[in-house]
Amino acid sequence: MIRTNNLHNAIYIANTDISKAPFRKAGIWQGVHQYKDMDMRVLRNFSFQAPVPTRKEKLQEETQADQPWSEVHFQERVSGKPLNPGESYKIWPYNSFKKEQDPYMDGEVFSHTYMERFWPKRANDLGGNRNGIRYTLGDLADVIKQINDNPLTRQAYLPIFFPEDTGAKGGIRVPCTLGYLFEVWDGKLDCTYYIRSCDSFRHFRNDVYLTARLMIYIAQRTFTTTGNLTMHIANLHLFVNDEYAFNKKENGKN
Repeated sequence: MIRTNNLHNAIYIANTDISKAPFRKAGIWQGVHQYKDMDMRVLRNFSFQAPVPTRKEKLQEETQADQPWSEVHFQERVSGKPLNPGESYKIWPYNSFKKEQDPYMDGEVFSHTYMERFWPKRANDLGGNRNGIRYTLGDLADVIKQINDNPLTRQAYLPIFFPEDTGAKGGIRVPCTLGYLFEVWDGKLDCTYYIRSCDSFRHFRNDVYLTARLMIYIAQRTFTTTGNLTMHIANLHLFVNDEYAFNKKENGKN
């Protein structure tokens, strides 16, 4: 576990380590078979902990996430609407596909969106509650209510990886994020962020920004302030054909 005093340092350490990691075959990547024979550097079970700024401007300074996409997409995530596809995908800086050619879209929608996973009660039908095996599904608003009702709760978890993702049985793009656990400790909101797979070039900085930005959002609604982000990445990777662009980008940020 890397413990550091700001997110910039945590990101720098992660990017330094991934640039030295050994190569492995990529396999199928996000449901796209064309990457299966490609090499990528892989860093397994990378974890860090760092404090999160209380202001989004400082957060952007520390993470250097892709803007305006990251903030536009974050606002979609917390909109209360299970959007699919939403609008932010149109300004995703790494998208080289036209909508009708995008391999991640199934007709007019994506296989999933984080907006659907934040707000599953109304996904697809935009009305009424959906039931789980025994209880009504919860959403981000329920997590915030849990914290307000019981600041000492250890149950304020927002799942993103759903049983239907296991049921997809491969070949379908499923969420990289597993979920977020929020805990209030000494008046500060901590988050433990579990992610199974993370692309260093396209997603890592944005994933850190979006999670820390969510902490700021929840802290403002739970009479707390931001504490530490602990991020556990099972598979942090960098494709060999992205190395040049990755190094050029990182040299300009650090």
